[in-house]
Amino acid sequence: MAVSRDRVCRMCWLQRSRTRKETGDAHLPYERALAGGVQLSLADTYALERRRSRPLLPAQPPAWQTPAGHRQLTLFPAPPRDLRAGLHGRFPPPPLPVLEQWLCAQLTDWAAAHGWSPRKAWKARHGLRIVLGLQDTPGAPVPASLTRQLTRLKLPARLLQEFLTAHRFAEDDRVSALEAWSARTTAHLPQPMAGQLAAWLDARTRRPAASKRACSPITVRHHLHFALPVLTRLADAGINDLADVTPALLHRHLAACHLTTSASTHTASGLRSVFSTLKAHRIIDADPTTRLRVGTAARTVPLPADVALIRQDLNSPDMARAAITALLVFHALRPREIRHLTLHEVRDLNEGRLYLPNRTITLAEPARTRLAAYLTHRAARWPNTANRHLFLSTHSALSIGPVSGPQLKYHHSAPSQLLRDDRILDEVQALGGDVRMLCELFGLTVPSASRYTATRAAHRLTQSVE
Repeated sequence: MAVSRDRVCRMCWLQRSRTRKETGDAHLPYERALAGGVQLSLADTYALERRRSRPLLPAQPPAWQTPAGHRQLTLFPAPPRDLRAGLHGRFPPPPLPVLEQWLCAQLTDWAAAHGWSPRKAWKARHGLRIVLGLQDTPGAPVPASLTRQLTRLKLPARLLQEFLTAHRFAEDDRVSALEAWSARTTAHLPQPMAGQLAAWLDARTRRPAASKRACSPITVRHHLHFALPVLTRLADAGINDLADVTPALLHRHLAACHLTTSASTHTASGLRSVFSTLKAHRIIDADPTTRLRVGTAARTVPLPADVALIRQDLNSPDMARAAITALLVFHALRPREIRHLTLHEVRDLNEGRLYLPNRTITLAEPARTRLAAYLTHRAARWPNTANRHLFLSTHSALSIGPVSGPQLKYHHSAPSQLLRDDRILDEVQALGGDVRMLCELFGLTVPSASRYTATRAAHRLTQSVE
């Protein structure tokens, strides 16, 4: 049996330690401690007793700030859920109560900071408990497809999705509108051509090559729309693989489409995008569009806007409509620039300055007056909102994102591009066609500015002929 430096065994040493703790005598000798007998001690029971005597620490909810990294595999594909059936029965409770309590507390603070009503906050917490109980992997990020189904129960799915995304408990597994449209459009094509087009779509939107950058969804859709008739003719001719397309074959089918000059330019551009991207990612061996002439698309002519509609919108009792129209008419801002304007960018409204990411604008007096009136209306309409964007709607005031594009178009009668063209054309007449000044005032590139100066030159030529 092992003994200590005092020549006693561990059982006697533990008995003396217990007696010293009970009596408070730090110098208690072994004779007195062992006088009443020795308590039998089993292995590891003393350490367990010490742990039980310690005060319990409170729960640490911040430990749930990191979602689970694993995924529970499913044996069979899950059938589509009908959440409305849960209204007649009962939704399963969340399997992790600590996670539920912490997320509900965070959601309550989030709702108070973003100006939600008590009813809206209660609905969001109810929806949170539902998705936590229905997700396949407890503690993992909640799939966006599951959160979106809460709209069937009239619960705020969009607001709950923003909260989960901000706290890193959301997983966007939704299929984008571009991918769904592409799958429907190319469904009639044979394999492997349809799979190659899907790989092209993924490469242009998610993982471009080193020499290229990711395209916007509008550009990708434009390329596929014009390239699809030629690809369909190739499939009808028995070409199932884009790797088998030769330059001569491509030119023959392109000529057989009998396209106009403008449509031929767009089609050649779309075909070059498809084949060059597949070649860059080594999906095909050769690019048959290397010597394909694209040409230059015909540019549209900028036209002036209707003055009556402009005056009607500028004098509208709707403060948002008047302010947005003023920014379009007097400063030719793009719609996306107006959507993403923040309160920080209009901080010097008294001095008449608007700070954009690429330039600073000195506001005209009518625009400054209407912006000041809208800011007063905004503060009275949404006093508790945490959204820092300048223009808000009933839905965006409860979130942190900008207003939607259709909501912005609602606030001006004439098309935004028409109002922007009218303002730039007016400046071209005043400046005499100074391209550099146009680029600095409106954030244009040199080719875009040349489009407006060419319109002025053509107008002067027409007047001289008359």
